[in-house]
Amino acid sequence: MSTILKVDHLYKRYGKAVILDNVSFEINQGEIIGLLGRNGSGKTTLMKLILGLTSFDAGQITFKGDSDYLKKSNLMDEFGYLLDCKLFEYLSAYDNLYVIDKYKKSNKSKKELHDKIIELLAFADLPNNKKVVKGFSFGMKQRLGLALSLLEDPKFLILDEPFVGLDPLGVEDLQKTIFEMREKYGITILISSHQLSEIEQMCDRYLYIQDKKIQKVSKIENKQIKIHLKTPASKLVQELEQLTPLNRDVLILNDDIDLLNKILKIIYLNGGAIENISIESEDLNSLFKGDRG
Repeated sequence: MSTILKVDHLYKRYGKAVILDNVSFEINQGEIIGLLGRNGSGKTTLMKLILGLTSFDAGQITFKGDSDYLKKSNLMDEFGYLLDCKLFEYLSAYDNLYVIDKYKKSNKSKKELHDKIIELLAFADLPNNKKVVKGFSFGMKQRLGLALSLLEDPKFLILDEPFVGLDPLGVEDLQKTIFEMREKYGITILISSHQLSEIEQMCDRYLYIQDKKIQKVSKIENKQIKIHLKTPASKLVQELEQLTPLNRDVLILNDDIDLLNKILKIIYLNGGAIENISIESEDLNSLFKGDRG
């Protein structure tokens, strides 16, 4: 996969307070990346830096290999975002989309704009009638925000806490919509949320902000395979310990299929017996439990 966004040695301060300290990471085309961290860790600030809504003190951000993308409208038009979304409460969903497009001066023809709005309303499961946004449920407003973020056919979508305030059905519907956005539009998505179980299901990998720095977490690294042996012979123990540590007749290894096959072959050739094999996942809650600062 090709890199679409690259952040190098980024620093951000507000007065004397350091918000982000030497942050570096890359995001590849088509990925769904979860941005995690405790309240006040700098998630929203990082998103604003990427969008040019606030400035950074040192470092560099490049989009599609261009570090001056913030000054180029053709590249900035490739971003869509749900971030401090403001809606026109006394307009309909259709009119909200219409007004925002005119404000952005996209130069769509009247028919092109109408067709696009109808497509997005259907995609977000929103009514095409005169009901004003003030009467919408929270979930409907969130879906309208997503529709607004897709109005200019973005290639990179930034979603800040899109699940906030949604009931379980609303979360499920929004999660489905986000998956469909990637499948239908091929969009790269950076999403922050405190709904950790939903993030685990959705994302390809995670960026976790802790102590003002980025910790990169992959799903594969979170999984461990445990093999419980039944009184292994000393010769078997010696061979296995050349590949992975053995603790009280229990082998623990990362989710590595090649290594697992080698270990199972050694056990079989040495006449070993397996009591149990289990796969355990260190969920994302463990990141927050270990971050008390």
